[in-house]
This record gives sequence, C-alpha cells and structure tokens, in this order.
Amino acid sequence: MGARARRALFVWLAATLLAACGEPEYTIKRTLRQGEQWRYTLQLQGELKGQADTLKLDYVDTVLSVAEDGSAIVERALQATPEQLKRLQASAGPFGVLKPKTRWKLFPDGRETPLDKDAFVIGAFIYAYPDRPVRIGAQWGRIDGFGSMQVKYLCRLEGVETLDGVRCYKIATQVEPMPDSLPQMTGEMTVYVDAEHGWVRQIRGTLKMQAGELEGAFQLQLHGAPAGDKP
Repeated sequence: MGARARRALFVWLAATLLAACGEPEYTIKRTLRQGEQWRYTLQLQGELKGQADTLKLDYVDTVLSVAEDGSAIVERALQATPEQLKRLQASAGPFGVLKPKTRWKLFPDGRETPLDKDAFVIGAFIYAYPDRPVRIGAQWGRIDGFGSMQVKYLCRLEGVETLDGVRCYKIATQVEPMPDSLPQMTGEMTVYVDAEHGWVRQIRGTLKMQAGELEGAFQLQLHGAPAGDKP
C-alpha cells in the first residue's frame, strides 16, 4: 500500500471513529409515576375469511403504585359500554377475555405481566425497548408472543423526531414468525416512543396472519397520550 493510500485510509478511519464518538446514545426506558394516566386508542382494520372487520379499543392505564425497581402496578380500564364489550369480545375471543378493568405489572423495559387470569393482551410493546443504550441506526431483536403465537421483532432506531409537538424516538420494526408459531404473523410497523416519558405514543403498521388455509391482513393504528392531552 502506497503512502497516499495509507493516509487516505487513516483519514477515513479517524473520521469514522469521530463520527461514532460524536453520535449520542439513547436509553429508551418507560418511566412509571404513581397517579399518572395514559389514554390509548387501538384500531385493527382487516379482512378475514373474505370479510372486512374493524376492532377498536379505547383504554386508560392508571399507575397505582411504583416499586423501588421502577416497575409498577397499573389498572387498565376499557372505555366501552356493556354492549360494545360484548361485540368486542366476539372478535377478541381467541386472544383472551375482555374485562372492563384488569391489573398489570409494567416494567421500564416494556414488559407487561397480567395479574388477572386470561386477560386480553392489549399493550406489551416490549420490542420497542432495546436492552442497551443505542445510537441512531442501531438494531436489536426481541422475541415475544402469547399462547401458541411466537413472534420475532427486528427493530432499528431511525431517529429522533417531533410528533404532535412531542420529541419521540422513531423505531422501524420488522415482524417475523418463529418456526413453530401458530398462527404465523408477518408485517412492518413504525413505532414512536415518547423520549421524555418512555411510553408509546403511536404505532402504524400492516400485519398478516396465517394458520393453515386461514389468512388475514390487518392495518394497525395505536395512538396514546397522557390524560388531559388528545390521543
């Protein structure tokens, strides 16, 4: 290698190292504070067995108590009339029982553990929380699911953006099924996590599910905001 080529390589390596050192690291964690409330609207629009259907859920998470490790006991209350709950349960039946109020244990790293038996899993955005500080462009993977459905989420921090006046982490997520998962779920999502509070602000995506000859495609939208703001 000639002197000019060595100098060019040295300059390139130095620039690369300086760029890496200059790029800040972000710790994406959920902060849980006693008494705070977050309101969410979840909507799934799709087609199953040739029929179009829409599942819409409005719910409120209220932090009841916070432990020393940052985890919290949270009450999740559905905002629906008894008739609406009945219709929703017909759609959500395979995934759990829809109760007007349930209790959960939430963790800063995105984990959500139901404290009520057979509770319908609404949140559980664990894939949006990397297990280490990350820079823009960093990638990580998570495996999650419920029952016989197990999914691998491949995530990438796209950047830090302002969403509805709030600074958020933008995370691109690829959804892939584990080999023995039933049903098999694939898709893509864009997730926005509140940079100050660590709660999920918005999710948009397309999901496909298949179990044998049964197939379905769904558009997912989720919007969240602290109580008092518009979700």
